[in-house]
Amino acid sequence: MSTYLQHLPRLTRLRMFEAAARLQSFTLAAQELKITQAAVSQQVRILETELGVNLFVRLHRGLELTENGHAMFRTVTSALSQIAHTAEALRSASRPPVIRIGVTFAVATFWLIPRLPAFRAAHPGIEVHLTATDRGFNNVADQVDIGVAFGDGFWPGFTPTLLKESIVFPVCSPAYANDRPGLRDVGDLMEETLLRMDDDRPGRLDWPEWFAALGVDGSRAARTLKFNSHPLLIQAACEGQGIALGWSVLTDDLIASGKLVRPIEASLQNPKGFFFVERLGKTNRESQLFKDWIVQNF
Repeated sequence: MSTYLQHLPRLTRLRMFEAAARLQSFTLAAQELKITQAAVSQQVRILETELGVNLFVRLHRGLELTENGHAMFRTVTSALSQIAHTAEALRSASRPPVIRIGVTFAVATFWLIPRLPAFRAAHPGIEVHLTATDRGFNNVADQVDIGVAFGDGFWPGFTPTLLKESIVFPVCSPAYANDRPGLRDVGDLMEETLLRMDDDRPGRLDWPEWFAALGVDGSRAARTLKFNSHPLLIQAACEGQGIALGWSVLTDDLIASGKLVRPIEASLQNPKGFFFVERLGKTNRESQLFKDWIVQNF
């Protein structure tokens, strides 16, 4: 047996000592380690006996490290930290690299998921974790390192790359349009069922803002149907339940496949756009491969 191993305290005692020293309490250490307070106290006492020094001053309401206790705590913390880091590095080396992507449900449904098999086929060694939200990229930013975000290009902690600006225009099913041959201009929409998002976040572009930007009083609209999910809203439009606001990128494939049509030609350039975003300081080979792919295909 190596000489140093003959003098090495048991790892379980060192873990109990570290927890008690960090939390300054046998009770809290026991709760963290999911054992009894008596077990922690006993093992620390045995460690003190083995070392021949007191590591703690036992106080009425907690613990206080002695000078020897501080020295032991620094060494144990450093050693356990190095072991943990090395173990995680070895685990990571045996796992496939992962990219964690944040998107809205609309971007995932109408653009990314249909194209994702192409990326995975080109890079089979990269594992993809997709996190989606209907409330904007900021709601998933803390869970991901890269993503596709819609907005003004500012997300704290992320570097944006503009993918495409967005144009907004009315869309409906071919059957809905065929039943209304009189639809010719923006004013004709007032008599139609308008599909809307039930979303009160400031800065969103919905029918009222779209009409106002085109100089039309949208308050005269006769009927609306609201949804709390953009994919549901677009699905309703595909099913002929009304007219939705379509967005370039999100509805391009549906128009190309004939599931949606533009009943009138009016459109509005949205001041916001679609961006690829990457967390500052987190760029790696895998995220760069995904960025290159999405910039080329978006």
